[in-house]
Amino acid sequence: MHWSMERVTATLDEETVAKIRHVAGPRGVSSFLNVAAREHLARLELRGLLDELDEKHGAAPASVRAEIARDARRIFRKR
Repeated sequence: MHWSMERVTATLDEETVAKIRHVAGPRGVSSFLNVAAREHLARLELRGLLDELDEKHGAAPASVRAEIARDARRIFRKR
């Protein structure tokens, strides 16, 4: 899939930029930021869908939310 690209200017703190460059390399910063933005947008969209479900069906009980949080920490822990 080919996406058209648009050049933008963003201001980031120096420490964050240094960490991005360390991970992505100096030529991979745009790609890194594009992926990070897509992932963040997907999480926001999912959160909105979950909020809609909560409105329609009520929020899950605290015990269920705690179980899901434990599973998520286990699944997504840093390796």
